[in-house]
Amino acid sequence: MRTRWNAWLGVSALVFATGCATSGSVEKLEGRVQNLEGRVGGLEKRFADVESRAAAAESAAQRAATDARDAAQRADDASRRADAMFKKSVSK
Repeated sequence: MRTRWNAWLGVSALVFATGCATSGSVEKLEGRVQNLEGRVGGLEKRFADVESRAAAAESAAQRAATDARDAAQRADDASRRADAMFKKSVSK
């Protein structure tokens, strides 16, 4: 009877010790998971910032291209007018 009691006490102590170690391990893992989730959230924010900056840069590039086309068209128009005025002045 006493041997059973000692065996039961030993098994109980082992289960209790393992349970404590397991709960400590779980707490550590939960801490790590929370840390990783925080890092992922930070990365998501940084990625959103990069996407926003890229969209702004693309928009600026499109505006610059439009401005360059308009400037080239104005220069072409001015050149034609200058040529027409020159020809008109020479033919008089």
